[in-house]
Amino acid sequence: MNADLMSIIEDVQRESSSGAILSLLNNAIDSYGFQKFIISGLPDRGMDVRPFVLLSGWDDEWYERYTSLGYVHLDPVARHCFGTTLPFDWSDAPYDRESDLPARRVMDEARDFGMDEGFCVPVHMEGGMQGVVSLVGNPGHLDDKARLELHMLALYVHGRLRFLNGLGQDAMPRRIITRREAEVLKWVASGKTAAEIADITGLTARTVNQHCENAQKRMGTNNRLHTVVEAIRHKLITL
Repeated sequence: MNADLMSIIEDVQRESSSGAILSLLNNAIDSYGFQKFIISGLPDRGMDVRPFVLLSGWDDEWYERYTSLGYVHLDPVARHCFGTTLPFDWSDAPYDRESDLPARRVMDEARDFGMDEGFCVPVHMEGGMQGVVSLVGNPGHLDDKARLELHMLALYVHGRLRFLNGLGQDAMPRRIITRREAEVLKWVASGKTAAEIADITGLTARTVNQHCENAQKRMGTNNRLHTVVEAIRHKLITL
């Protein structure tokens, strides 16, 4: 894992106030070329999004407009989060500008506020709940490494804010993983493939994958990266 990213994650873990995390995250995303962000849960149709917002770095005027008018239910970026576990550029969120006039209105108004490009990380939580970390800025310069780092940072910060807002538990018996699973996850966090981890540990690639799957089941996460992030957050592994 990138040393700077790990330092940011450790700083976030130490903080217990949203204001401090807001400052940390603003500095972090600026280093990746982004200017603003929002971190939130995504409500079911017809529900007010405001109780789901964990932290907003949006301009106040746009935040009030977006939340008060229920734009979350029209926003193609927010909608796309329900259909993918992978980060995506805002421009990749599908909608028809000719026929989906509400979606077009949201995107056009966002552009008027200087928010025409961005990078979005869907967050799938326990119990089928959906969340999002959405960054404002041009993502075109991001390479695969930077996208992976932003994915990990987004998942970590979302989990930390849920805990601070009383929406998650920081330790549960079911989160216990075996020493071998922890070892494998540490290598995953360092960017090693299953084949490389197999060579290092003397296991087969199939066994490495099985350990990852078992840890994922124990922790209630939805993919390998999310498992690593939660293992770090709950101090089940150190890097």
